[in-house]
Amino acid sequence: MKLKDIYIGTTDAKNELLANSPDEVTRFVRLYVTPPTLSIEKFADRTKYFISGLKGTGKTALLRYVAIKLDESLKSVSRFVLFKSEIDEDLRSDFAKAAQVQLVHENSSDSDDKDFEQVWHWFIYRKIAQLVSAEQSHAFQQNGKLSQFCELVNSERFDKSEKTGLMRLIPSIKRGTVEISKSPKLGLELDWDQNGKAKINFNELVYKADAVFESLTPDERRTNIFFDELELNYSTKKQHQRDSRLVRDLIVTIERINAIAKRKGFNLCLYAAVRSEVLTAIEAIGKEINKPLADFGAEILWNRSGLSASQQPLIRLIEQRINASREDYGLQALAPGELWSHYFPNEIINQPPQTYILTNSWYRPRDVVRLLIAVQEHAPDDETFTQTSLQAVRKKYSTASWVEMTEELRARYSSSQIDGIKHLLYGGKRTFSIRDLEDRATQICEEYIDSRSLLKSHDLKKVLRDLYRIGVIGNYDGKWPHGGDKIRYSFRGDDELLIAKPLYIHSALRAHLSV
Repeated sequence: MKLKDIYIGTTDAKNELLANSPDEVTRFVRLYVTPPTLSIEKFADRTKYFISGLKGTGKTALLRYVAIKLDESLKSVSRFVLFKSEIDEDLRSDFAKAAQVQLVHENSSDSDDKDFEQVWHWFIYRKIAQLVSAEQSHAFQQNGKLSQFCELVNSERFDKSEKTGLMRLIPSIKRGTVEISKSPKLGLELDWDQNGKAKINFNELVYKADAVFESLTPDERRTNIFFDELELNYSTKKQHQRDSRLVRDLIVTIERINAIAKRKGFNLCLYAAVRSEVLTAIEAIGKEINKPLADFGAEILWNRSGLSASQQPLIRLIEQRINASREDYGLQALAPGELWSHYFPNEIINQPPQTYILTNSWYRPRDVVRLLIAVQEHAPDDETFTQTSLQAVRKKYSTASWVEMTEELRARYSSSQIDGIKHLLYGGKRTFSIRDLEDRATQICEEYIDSRSLLKSHDLKKVLRDLYRIGVIGNYDGKWPHGGDKIRYSFRGDDELLIAKPLYIHSALRAHLSV
């Protein structure tokens, strides 16, 4: 069996289920490794329904796995709404127009925050009604109240040619009102015109929908709606602030609807996966989201303190995927020790292969997958992951890792400012002090306008704390007794940067940054 015959996976979990065929689903479940400390049962019984974690830690994979398991065990219906790829810029603009939100400008705090919650309520109600009308949801009994609910949330009049897909779930609000069509099931006393149309205050319509929703009768079959890819648009400050409010109010709305579902005994649950840096960005714009996230959320962390490199969960992921490929190829699965001695050298740059892989990762499945795929592409006909091939892909892997790291900075920094950060680090020292970087910054700012602009609007220590939070740098803490550098990293559970201690650029980024 050659390296090209090993199924490592993809860097984005949703790409492993593109066709959602039985074979894809079977393979995905077979290879899935549950993140440590997380209980799938808590997501099944609705104790947990928010997932947070850094980019690449497996939030999408966990949502997909939960959906598959729920659909298998409970015969439930699960549907996904992908915020980043399905709710595009035009759709987000429609959200803002519908909510009539005055976007916050510099030095301004004028904003009607609550309107986004109303639009999200409407969006989710319409999604539920859409599933009911397609006979894909049986969370509620088919009776007069359910008919009234569906009629109510589908009562808005609009030109069908103008709205397709998810856009049909967003109301068209003009001056605070929407135009609806008359139906005896609505139970609304309005001034209907001769064409059976009337205008109603949007908030009043949502309050009516809330009341009818709570009066529904639960049925036995579960319905799950998953919101994934909750990311922000970084193109402009207005778009970023708008998206921050959209994500924040979706979190608030999910908690409120799930609370109603639990209280009323509805077999309905809404789930959402949010990147950690997105949560950091939206914490500063009002409304309490920390409590629902703490009570009903789980954070994905793959590092297990106290375990050796060979015992870490990510190492099990590699073993599982190689053994699964062996079995598919007609070969017998290998025990861990035998597998590593067969497919990897005893040492890579004076480290055991497991240690080398983890040292060059941020303890995320995506890092491991990206590294091994790079070797596969470089030497597809090799039968083992050699030190030569692993070293040959260092620059490619390092560059891809830097790109992903900087995506996590875009919640706070512009593209030119991120270039300014790179110039501060590029060609510098692997280990340095805050004083070293301050002296270097003086020189760099004379040469690069983007670094100069960066430090005019951002304090250097604040920049370093952000770099520490996402894993670009760590704190150098000396040498381990058995050899190797001892580094403090946020993704290993050391939350705060020690600014007075030596700083250390992550090993995987050194090739790209030429340090």
